[in-house]
Amino acid sequence: MPADWVGASAATLMPLVDAIRSHVFAAERIHADDTTVPILAKGKTRTGRLWTYVRDDRPFAGPDPPAAVFFYSPDRGGAHPEEHLAGYAGLIQADAYAGFGRLYEANRKGGPIIEAACWAHGRRKFFDLARLSKAPIAAEAVRRVDVLFAIEREINGLTAQERLRLRQERSRPLIVELEASLREQRAKISRNNDTTKAINYCLSRWDAFSRVLDDGRFCMSNNAAERELRAVAVGRENWTFAGPDEGAGVRPPSTASSPPPSSMTSTHRLGLPTCWRACRITLPGALTNCRLGIGSLRASLTPLKRDQPSTKNGLARGRRRMRTDRVAHSRTRQGRLRRL
Repeated sequence: MPADWVGASAATLMPLVDAIRSHVFAAERIHADDTTVPILAKGKTRTGRLWTYVRDDRPFAGPDPPAAVFFYSPDRGGAHPEEHLAGYAGLIQADAYAGFGRLYEANRKGGPIIEAACWAHGRRKFFDLARLSKAPIAAEAVRRVDVLFAIEREINGLTAQERLRLRQERSRPLIVELEASLREQRAKISRNNDTTKAINYCLSRWDAFSRVLDDGRFCMSNNAAERELRAVAVGRENWTFAGPDEGAGVRPPSTASSPPPSSMTSTHRLGLPTCWRACRITLPGALTNCRLGIGSLRASLTPLKRDQPSTKNGLARGRRRMRTDRVAHSRTRQGRLRRL
Protein backbone atom coordinates (compact mmCIF):
# COMPACT_ATOMS: atom_id res chain seq x y z
CA MET A 1 0.00 0.00 0.00
CA PRO A 2 1.18 3.58 -0.61
CA ALA A 3 1.15 4.32 3.12
CA ASP A 4 3.50 1.38 3.73
CA TRP A 5 5.84 2.62 1.00
CA VAL A 6 5.96 6.08 2.51
CA GLY A 7 6.48 4.71 6.02
CA ALA A 8 9.33 2.48 4.85
CA SER A 9 10.87 5.36 2.90
CA ALA A 10 10.67 7.63 5.93
CA ALA A 11 12.33 5.02 8.14
CA THR A 12 15.09 4.54 5.56
CA LEU A 13 15.69 8.29 5.40
CA MET A 14 15.96 8.77 9.17
CA PRO A 15 19.80 8.87 9.10
CA LEU A 16 19.55 11.78 6.65
CA VAL A 17 16.93 13.40 8.88
CA ASP A 18 19.22 13.09 11.90
CA ALA A 19 22.17 14.50 9.95
CA ILE A 20 20.19 17.56 8.86
CA ARG A 21 18.88 18.12 12.38
CA SER A 22 22.43 17.99 13.72
CA HIS A 23 23.59 20.37 11.00
CA VAL A 24 20.92 22.95 11.90
CA PHE A 25 21.60 22.88 15.64
CA ALA A 26 25.36 23.08 15.12
CA ALA A 27 24.89 26.63 13.81
CA GLU A 28 26.12 29.68 15.67
CA ARG A 29 22.79 31.39 15.00
CA ILE A 30 19.36 30.02 14.06
CA HIS A 31 15.93 31.40 13.22
CA ALA A 32 12.82 30.08 15.00
CA ASP A 33 9.10 30.41 14.29
CA ASP A 34 5.88 28.39 14.33
CA THR A 35 2.49 28.25 12.63
CA THR A 36 -0.83 26.50 12.96
CA VAL A 37 -1.87 23.30 11.22
CA PRO A 38 -5.41 21.82 11.28
CA ILE A 39 -5.47 18.32 12.79
CA LEU A 40 -8.25 15.82 12.22
CA ALA A 41 -10.32 15.17 15.35
CA LYS A 42 -13.62 13.44 16.04
CA GLY A 43 -16.29 15.35 14.14
CA LYS A 44 -14.10 18.42 13.63
CA THR A 45 -10.54 19.68 13.32
CA ARG A 46 -8.36 21.14 16.04
CA THR A 47 -5.23 23.26 15.91
CA GLY A 48 -1.74 21.78 16.09
CA ARG A 49 1.59 23.55 15.60
CA LEU A 50 4.52 23.23 13.25
CA TRP A 51 7.81 24.68 14.51
CA THR A 52 10.71 25.52 12.26
CA TYR A 53 14.37 26.16 13.05
CA VAL A 54 16.46 27.51 10.21
CA ARG A 55 20.18 27.72 9.70
CA ASP A 56 21.28 30.32 7.17
CA ASP A 57 24.82 31.67 7.50
CA ARG A 58 24.85 33.40 4.12
CA PRO A 59 24.02 36.91 5.42
CA PHE A 60 27.37 37.00 7.29
CA ALA A 61 29.36 35.08 4.63
CA GLY A 62 29.21 31.74 6.42
CA PRO A 63 30.51 28.82 4.32
CA ASP A 64 28.02 26.16 5.47
CA PRO A 65 24.86 25.39 3.46
CA PRO A 66 21.44 26.53 4.72
CA ALA A 67 19.00 24.03 6.18
CA ALA A 68 15.57 23.95 7.81
CA VAL A 69 14.14 21.48 10.30
CA PHE A 70 10.48 21.22 11.33
CA PHE A 71 8.85 19.74 14.44
CA TYR A 72 5.20 19.03 15.16
CA SER A 73 3.39 19.44 18.47
CA PRO A 74 -0.31 19.18 19.36
CA ASP A 75 -0.28 22.60 21.05
CA ARG A 76 1.84 25.73 21.49
CA GLY A 77 3.14 25.07 24.98
CA GLY A 78 6.53 26.50 25.86
CA ALA A 79 7.76 23.01 26.76
CA HIS A 80 7.99 22.13 23.07
CA PRO A 81 10.68 24.65 22.01
CA GLU A 82 12.51 23.84 25.24
CA GLU A 83 12.56 20.19 24.16
CA HIS A 84 13.57 21.01 20.59
CA LEU A 85 16.44 23.27 21.71
CA ALA A 86 17.54 21.27 24.76
CA GLY A 87 21.02 20.75 23.33
CA TYR A 88 21.43 24.14 21.65
CA ALA A 89 23.28 27.18 22.95
CA GLY A 90 23.98 30.22 20.82
CA LEU A 91 22.12 32.99 19.03
CA ILE A 92 18.47 32.87 18.01
CA GLN A 93 16.21 35.13 15.97
CA ALA A 94 12.57 34.86 17.01
CA ASP A 95 9.36 36.76 17.59
CA ALA A 96 8.04 37.83 20.99
CA TYR A 97 6.39 34.49 21.83
CA ALA A 98 6.36 34.17 25.63
CA GLY A 99 7.04 30.42 25.43
CA PHE A 100 10.62 31.16 24.39
CA GLY A 101 11.22 33.07 27.63
CA ARG A 102 12.86 30.28 29.61
CA LEU A 103 15.34 29.69 26.80
CA TYR A 104 16.88 33.10 27.48
CA GLU A 105 17.55 32.56 31.19
CA ALA A 106 21.21 33.00 32.11
CA ASN A 107 21.30 29.84 34.25
CA ARG A 108 19.62 27.68 31.60
CA LYS A 109 20.81 24.08 31.56
CA GLY A 110 22.85 23.49 28.44
CA GLY A 111 24.00 27.09 28.16
CA PRO A 112 22.35 30.43 27.46
CA ILE A 113 20.56 31.37 24.27
CA ILE A 114 20.85 35.01 23.22
CA GLU A 115 17.77 36.49 21.55
CA ALA A 116 17.52 39.09 18.83
CA ALA A 117 14.07 40.49 18.07
CA CYS A 118 12.61 40.74 14.58
CA TRP A 119 12.49 44.30 13.25
CA ALA A 120 10.05 43.18 10.55
CA HIS A 121 7.51 42.28 13.27
CA GLY A 122 7.93 45.66 14.93
CA ARG A 123 7.69 47.51 11.62
CA ARG A 124 4.56 45.58 10.65
CA LYS A 125 2.61 46.95 13.61
CA PHE A 126 3.41 50.52 12.58
CA PHE A 127 2.87 49.79 8.90
CA ASP A 128 -0.67 48.52 9.50
CA LEU A 129 -1.52 51.68 11.45
CA ALA A 130 0.02 53.93 8.81
CA ARG A 131 -1.82 52.17 5.99
CA LEU A 132 -5.24 51.76 7.61
CA SER A 133 -5.60 54.79 9.87
CA LYS A 134 -2.99 57.12 8.32
CA ALA A 135 -1.36 57.58 11.73
CA PRO A 136 1.49 60.10 11.27
CA ILE A 137 3.59 58.77 14.18
CA ALA A 138 3.37 55.25 12.77
CA ALA A 139 4.26 56.46 9.28
CA GLU A 140 7.36 58.20 10.63
CA ALA A 141 8.41 55.04 12.48
CA VAL A 142 8.05 53.02 9.27
CA ARG A 143 10.19 55.53 7.39
CA ARG A 144 12.96 55.31 9.99
CA VAL A 145 12.95 51.51 10.05
CA ASP A 146 13.02 51.37 6.25
CA VAL A 147 16.27 53.34 6.30
CA LEU A 148 17.76 50.69 8.60
CA PHE A 149 16.65 47.90 6.27
CA ALA A 150 18.21 49.74 3.33
CA ILE A 151 21.55 49.64 5.15
CA GLU A 152 21.06 45.93 5.83
CA ARG A 153 20.58 45.23 2.14
CA GLU A 154 23.91 46.89 1.43
CA ILE A 155 25.86 44.89 4.02
CA ASN A 156 24.18 41.55 3.35
CA GLY A 157 26.80 38.89 2.58
CA LEU A 158 29.71 40.67 4.26
CA THR A 159 31.61 39.08 7.12
CA ALA A 160 30.23 39.41 10.63
CA GLN A 161 33.07 41.76 11.60
CA GLU A 162 32.47 44.06 8.64
CA ARG A 163 28.70 44.06 9.20
CA LEU A 164 29.20 45.00 12.84
CA ARG A 165 31.58 47.83 11.95
CA LEU A 166 29.19 49.34 9.42
CA ARG A 167 26.25 49.01 11.77
CA GLN A 168 28.16 50.86 14.46
CA GLU A 169 28.96 53.64 12.01
CA ARG A 170 25.64 53.95 10.18
CA SER A 171 22.84 52.12 12.01
CA ARG A 172 23.58 52.90 15.66
CA PRO A 173 22.86 56.67 15.41
CA LEU A 174 19.58 55.93 13.62
CA ILE A 175 18.49 53.36 16.22
CA VAL A 176 19.32 55.74 19.07
CA GLU A 177 17.26 58.47 17.39
CA LEU A 178 14.38 56.07 16.79
CA GLU A 179 14.26 55.04 20.44
CA ALA A 180 14.25 58.67 21.58
CA SER A 181 11.50 59.52 19.10
CA LEU A 182 9.30 56.61 20.22
CA ARG A 183 9.67 57.53 23.89
CA GLU A 184 8.88 61.16 23.15
CA GLN A 185 5.77 60.35 21.11
CA ARG A 186 4.50 57.83 23.65
CA ALA A 187 4.42 60.54 26.31
CA LYS A 188 2.11 62.65 24.12
CA ILE A 189 -0.65 60.17 23.26
CA SER A 190 -3.18 58.11 25.18
CA ARG A 191 -2.03 54.82 26.65
CA ASN A 192 -5.04 53.13 25.02
CA ASN A 193 -4.13 54.36 21.55
CA ASP A 194 -3.18 51.67 19.02
CA THR A 195 -0.02 53.59 18.21
CA THR A 196 0.95 53.46 21.89
CA LYS A 197 0.53 49.69 21.85
CA ALA A 198 2.82 49.41 18.83
CA ILE A 199 5.39 51.64 20.54
CA ASN A 200 5.20 49.60 23.75
CA TYR A 201 5.77 46.39 21.78
CA CYS A 202 9.10 47.76 20.58
CA LEU A 203 10.29 49.62 23.67
CA SER A 204 9.52 46.72 26.02
CA ARG A 205 11.88 44.57 23.91
CA TRP A 206 14.40 47.24 22.99
CA ASP A 207 17.39 45.28 24.30
CA ALA A 208 16.50 42.41 21.96
CA PHE A 209 15.94 44.82 19.05
CA SER A 210 19.30 46.49 19.70
CA ARG A 211 21.34 43.28 19.66
CA VAL A 212 21.99 43.71 15.95
CA LEU A 213 24.43 46.40 17.11
CA ASP A 214 26.35 43.91 19.27
CA ASP A 215 26.88 40.98 16.89
CA GLY A 216 27.25 41.03 13.12
CA ARG A 217 25.88 37.51 12.80
CA PHE A 218 22.38 38.68 13.70
CA CYS A 219 19.92 39.69 10.99
CA MET A 220 17.39 42.47 11.42
CA SER A 221 14.47 40.18 10.67
CA ASN A 222 13.26 36.64 11.16
CA ASN A 223 12.20 36.37 7.53
CA ALA A 224 14.28 33.23 6.95
CA ALA A 225 11.96 31.25 9.24
CA GLU A 226 8.82 32.89 7.87
CA ARG A 227 9.81 31.93 4.33
CA GLU A 228 10.08 28.28 5.37
CA LEU A 229 6.59 28.40 6.89
CA ARG A 230 5.09 29.85 3.73
CA ALA A 231 4.87 26.37 2.21
CA VAL A 232 2.82 25.23 5.21
CA ALA A 233 0.44 28.18 4.83
CA VAL A 234 -0.07 27.33 1.15
CA GLY A 235 -0.45 23.65 1.98
CA ARG A 236 -3.28 24.31 4.42
CA GLU A 237 -5.42 25.39 1.46
CA ASN A 238 -4.76 22.12 -0.37
CA TRP A 239 -4.59 19.21 2.04
CA THR A 240 -7.34 20.54 4.36
CA PHE A 241 -6.12 18.77 7.51
CA ALA A 242 -3.48 16.42 8.89
CA GLY A 243 -3.54 13.76 11.55
CA PRO A 244 -3.50 11.89 13.75
CA ASP A 245 -0.81 12.99 16.21
CA GLU A 246 0.67 9.49 16.31
CA GLY A 247 1.57 9.77 12.65
CA ALA A 248 4.08 12.49 13.45
CA GLY A 249 6.40 9.84 14.86
CA VAL A 250 7.98 7.97 11.94
CA ARG A 251 9.75 4.87 13.25
CA PRO A 252 11.23 1.72 11.72
CA PRO A 253 8.95 -1.36 11.87
CA SER A 254 11.03 -2.91 14.66
CA THR A 255 10.23 -0.01 16.99
CA ALA A 256 6.71 0.73 15.78
CA SER A 257 5.21 -0.49 19.06
CA SER A 258 7.06 2.10 21.14
CA PRO A 259 5.19 5.34 21.91
CA PRO A 260 5.76 8.20 19.47
CA PRO A 261 7.59 11.31 20.63
CA SER A 262 5.64 14.45 21.44
CA SER A 263 7.29 16.11 18.48
CA MET A 264 9.20 14.99 15.44
CA THR A 265 11.08 16.37 12.51
CA SER A 266 8.58 16.78 9.70
CA THR A 267 10.46 18.71 7.04
CA HIS A 268 14.17 18.91 6.37
CA ARG A 269 15.99 20.65 3.58
CA LEU A 270 19.73 20.82 3.10
CA GLY A 271 21.60 22.31 0.20
CA LEU A 272 24.70 20.27 -0.66
CA PRO A 273 27.57 21.68 -2.74
CA THR A 274 27.38 19.02 -5.44
CA CYS A 275 23.79 17.84 -5.46
CA TRP A 276 20.63 19.39 -4.06
CA ARG A 277 18.87 16.79 -1.97
CA ALA A 278 15.69 17.15 -0.01
CA CYS A 279 13.45 14.99 2.08
CA ARG A 280 10.03 16.44 2.79
CA ILE A 281 7.80 14.40 5.08
CA THR A 282 4.59 16.19 5.95
CA LEU A 283 2.06 15.22 8.57
CA PRO A 284 -0.34 12.34 7.87
CA GLY A 285 -3.16 13.29 5.57
CA ALA A 286 -0.93 15.54 3.50
CA LEU A 287 0.98 14.66 0.38
CA THR A 288 4.50 13.41 0.84
CA ASN A 289 7.25 14.37 -1.55
CA CYS A 290 10.66 12.73 -1.19
CA ARG A 291 13.36 13.81 -3.61
CA LEU A 292 16.86 12.34 -3.65
CA GLY A 293 17.83 13.29 -7.18
CA ILE A 294 16.55 9.97 -8.56
CA GLY A 295 12.81 10.40 -8.60
CA SER A 296 9.81 11.40 -6.54
CA LEU A 297 7.13 9.76 -4.49
CA ARG A 298 3.75 11.22 -3.68
CA ALA A 299 1.29 9.37 -1.48
CA SER A 300 -1.07 9.80 1.43
CA LEU A 301 0.48 8.78 4.73
CA THR A 302 -2.78 7.62 6.30
CA PRO A 303 -5.41 6.24 3.91
CA LEU A 304 -8.90 6.73 5.30
CA LYS A 305 -10.67 3.75 6.78
CA ARG A 306 -13.85 2.67 5.05
CA ASP A 307 -15.97 3.24 8.15
CA GLN A 308 -14.34 6.53 9.12
CA PRO A 309 -17.01 9.27 9.29
CA SER A 310 -16.61 12.37 7.21
CA THR A 311 -16.11 15.67 9.00
CA LYS A 312 -17.77 18.97 8.32
CA ASN A 313 -14.55 20.76 7.51
CA GLY A 314 -12.55 17.85 6.22
CA LEU A 315 -13.62 14.86 4.20
CA ALA A 316 -16.95 16.25 3.02
CA ARG A 317 -15.28 19.33 1.59
CA GLY A 318 -12.56 17.22 0.01
CA ARG A 319 -15.12 14.99 -1.68
CA ARG A 320 -17.02 18.00 -3.01
CA ARG A 321 -13.79 19.31 -4.50
CA MET A 322 -13.13 15.95 -6.17
CA ARG A 323 -16.62 15.91 -7.70
CA THR A 324 -16.19 19.48 -8.93
CA ASP A 325 -12.82 18.62 -10.48
CA ARG A 326 -14.30 15.59 -12.26
CA VAL A 327 -17.17 17.65 -13.69
CA ALA A 328 -14.79 20.38 -14.86
CA HIS A 329 -12.50 17.80 -16.47
CA SER A 330 -15.43 16.14 -18.23
CA ARG A 331 -16.70 19.45 -19.63
CA THR A 332 -13.24 20.39 -20.85
CA ARG A 333 -12.87 17.04 -22.60
CA GLN A 334 -16.28 17.35 -24.25
CA GLY A 335 -15.41 20.82 -25.51
CA ARG A 336 -12.21 19.54 -27.09
CA LEU A 337 -14.09 16.72 -28.82
CA ARG A 338 -16.60 19.18 -30.29
CA ARG A 339 -13.78 21.30 -31.73
CA LEU A 340 -12.36 18.19 -33.37
